Amino acid sequence: MSPNGSNARQVQIPAVVFLVLCPLIVAIRFWGHTRGSVNHLGIDDWTILGSLAFAIVVSALMLASCDYGFGKHIATLSPTEKKMTLKLFYVAQAFYKLNINLTKCSILLLYLRIFVQRPFRILCWILLAIVPTYGIASTSASIWQCNPIPRAWDKTIQGSCINITASWFANAGFSIVTDIIILALPMPLVYSLKLEKPHKVALALVFALGGFVVVTSVLRSTTLHFSSTSMDTTYDIASSIWTIIESNIGIICACLPICKIPFRGIITAIFPMNGRSQISGEESYYATSSHAGKKEWTSKSAPSTDVELGKLSPQRCESEERILHNFEYRGKT
Repeated sequence: MSPNGSNARQVQIPAVVFLVLCPLIVAIRFWGHTRGSVNHLGIDDWTILGSLAFAIVVSALMLASCDYGFGKHIATLSPTEKKMTLKLFYVAQAFYKLNINLTKCSILLLYLRIFVQRPFRILCWILLAIVPTYGIASTSASIWQCNPIPRAWDKTIQGSCINITASWFANAGFSIVTDIIILALPMPLVYSLKLEKPHKVALALVFALGGFVVVTSVLRSTTLHFSSTSMDTTYDIASSIWTIIESNIGIICACLPICKIPFRGIITAIFPMNGRSQISGEESYYATSSHAGKKEWTSKSAPSTDVELGKLSPQRCESEERILHNFEYRGKT
């Protein structure tokens, strides 16, 4: 790349891709939970919606910063461009911290809708106290990283700042550790279920989708020292690329297990078998029906012994085996 080149595309491409993909995935999640006569949305759904909003803000701010010179060598920017670029990056940091911690909270709230064992739920509630508390603390530290605040994007202002490298590594460490804990938390319960081994493995894989978030968090952490100590802060943007990827991959991984049934409904509607939305002899949870000459999506009634994921609550759960079996295998291919 030439000395006057730009790395902006490395930020712009993932930002645009996720600005399209993430809202679509979350919309499918909501669509799947609101079909039928009963509203099945839970607090975990609204929490992931909040996380999506923050992720969109992060991507939008990073795209805007590229218009002012983010990705270019800092020596090539005018003082106004440099200040505006770094100011947008500063604001994006705070929204990123809100985003990743809300995603963790959404996953924990989903666990509370699925599992009923008291020790497990206590652990979830403990984490639900720790994660948002740290999220507020880390966001506050990001906002007040410098005194006065404008020194964060304009180092010509007299004042002081915290050790940004240490702050970034502390946040990355907390994120990775909590991701691993949240990922591992349901595994003992899954393997204790009275299901056949292939079913247990499949369920474990569903919950293990969060492993992708751990990978992106680790990859991001490898870029933090370089990015935080670089003298060419607007050009050396590797950590910013992984920030966008991590914040959005977390949302996708949190939604995919829940989107499984709606995806089946979409596929069977597009490619019906024998004129019906049917898979392996079982009716898909979502099917099409004709009403007043129009094709509509309807939610079929489940047998009384089954409980859809969207309807779960501790009072209604008879056993994890029944819940998870229904969640994973309704309409199994």
